[in-house]
Amino acid sequence: MGYDIRPISELETFDYSLCSGFSTKDTVRKSIDNQFFIVEGETFTTYTHAEILTICEGANWTEQEPI
Repeated sequence: MGYDIRPISELETFDYSLCSGFSTKDTVRKSIDNQFFIVEGETFTTYTHAEILTICEGANWTEQEPI
């Protein structure tokens, strides 16, 4: 199983049947700037689980809490 990051312009037209689980346009993870979303499935090989976790920890995907 792998992951891919898609442009938000594909959110409405993306074929969610390619995803594992219950991914829909309403449940995918979106970047903070709302420019990208993440999909997960057997047919995606762009990123591994470890790689996508590292990406999601970045400033584009996770709000930094004030200290």
